[in-house]
Amino acid sequence: MPDAKNDMTGFLLTHELIRTAVPELSERLAATAPADREAVLRLRRWWGLFAAILDRHHEVEDRLVWPVAIAAAPGLADAVAEIEAQHDGLDAHLEQIATGLDALSGAGAEGWAAAVGALRRQVDVLAAVMEEHLLLEERTMVPALESAVTPAAFAELGAALARDHSPGSMATEMPMVVAHADPVQREVMLSRMPEPVRSRFTAEWEPRYRELVASLPGGALPRGRRG
Repeated sequence: MPDAKNDMTGFLLTHELIRTAVPELSERLAATAPADREAVLRLRRWWGLFAAILDRHHEVEDRLVWPVAIAAAPGLADAVAEIEAQHDGLDAHLEQIATGLDALSGAGAEGWAAAVGALRRQVDVLAAVMEEHLLLEERTMVPALESAVTPAAFAELGAALARDHSPGSMATEMPMVVAHADPVQREVMLSRMPEPVRSRFTAEWEPRYRELVASLPGGALPRGRRG
């Protein structure tokens, strides 16, 4: 039998979130009523949660994850250099979208359609760039992390990642990540939480995030699993 692979559930679930949330922003922008400032502010808050998750994901990759992968597979150094350079470029796209959302919150009905259209085009560009980036990671880094890194080194990495999470990040970021999980992935993610954290997640943090989503333009949009 082949050796068991290291469990990449959390990493790949974050990729699923990225693939879903970016086009979802475009859908929600299209569903926003002209000059509805409160709706835009709620959408800006939701997107801010996503941007924080993405920023943290990239920072943790560069600081904690990639060194472990390179130690196990030194030939990945060039791929890591390319990935880290892409992270810097993605930051610029995120800043442009944040600026566009801030401007939209103060826009009136006149010119609304043009402003939303321009912002949705920026989102489409980000979606395309992100997909190339995710595929590069999944083609190069994921196989190494699954199979080249020893179970002991992978366990040490998991412990380091857990220590790196602040209580605040668990409360604000984890509900958005787990919202994109299938039942098996959800159970894996919940099983990794200490009981007090899991209880607060299900009783407090997750319902609060679902309430925010329900208040967004478009409401609880259908969310098919996107590959």
